[in-house]
Amino acid sequence: MDRSQVIETHAFETDALPLDEQFPAWARFTAHSEVSRAGAGPFHASARFWRLDGMVVSAQTVDPFVMNRTANHLATTAASHFMVVTPRDGISHFTGPGIDQECLRGDVILANLRKLGRCDNRTRQQTIAVQIATSFLEEATGRIEAHGRLRRSAETRLFAAFMASLVQQLPFTPTTAVASLSRILRDLLANAVLSAAPEEPAPQGRTPSLSARARAYIDEQPPGELDMARMVRSLGTTRSSLYRVFKDDGGVAAYDRLRRLRRLHRAVADPLDRRSLTELGADHGFPDPPHLARLFRRTFGYSMSELRAQLAYAPILNAAPSTSAVDLYRQSVGDLV
Repeated sequence: MDRSQVIETHAFETDALPLDEQFPAWARFTAHSEVSRAGAGPFHASARFWRLDGMVVSAQTVDPFVMNRTANHLATTAASHFMVVTPRDGISHFTGPGIDQECLRGDVILANLRKLGRCDNRTRQQTIAVQIATSFLEEATGRIEAHGRLRRSAETRLFAAFMASLVQQLPFTPTTAVASLSRILRDLLANAVLSAAPEEPAPQGRTPSLSARARAYIDEQPPGELDMARMVRSLGTTRSSLYRVFKDDGGVAAYDRLRRLRRLHRAVADPLDRRSLTELGADHGFPDPPHLARLFRRTFGYSMSELRAQLAYAPILNAAPSTSAVDLYRQSVGDLV
């Protein structure tokens, strides 16, 4: 089989590292939460992951550790994805405001990174995980408030079974299947989320940060219709406060524009989406085709027509070949919008 024609498998294993570097190397995989463990000494972690359209799929075997999305992370780290985990063995303890759950083989855990949450993995554990862009999943579900272990249902069982089979097949899956496979996986997950509310609904927790409220507000606006004055009034804040929140993004308008451009990029590269480039642009809030053409090329380095013609049937690989597996994973998750 020509390996250039199949989805690329990326691998990482700590056993080849010095003992004092093993756990820190694994902890670097996660930017949105605090990662810790009890004790010191050897730490085994092995992982394989695959980049699909709007998501990253991974399979890993990891020694006990704790992942905690604290109030500080919630206020300072605006994660733009959901984390979905299906344990293959072992026991995880998931807690959050109003949530205290044991998670076992066959469960589906939805970590809503807009909320506080902590997961204690008490034994060496095999898991399969999906990091999926918020916009991609909520396109099929509407805004998601679910958080924690989902109630077992036919839909959650189907999703868990599909994931177990998927990680066996991904190393041999042709790149031509990326777009349709991503859509299928997203829709199976959407059905699981919609059919199975968390078993213990979380009560109203701490007041979300201005950053979280602002990004949620932008997500709810029709493409291209964001009005700053109305946003300031709705959030009960000031323009200067919003500028500080989005300073690293180049401002509110720049954040919204890049968010829409990334969604447009995904739509253009989707062979199942038959809309014209002009129609796609208008649907994402870019009604002026010449202006959009310049903006798209300046942002991505190629035109929409080039993307549709050359990359529609293959994953978009942004990282240099020399990028380490950890850095590549962090970049891939960070690109989920």
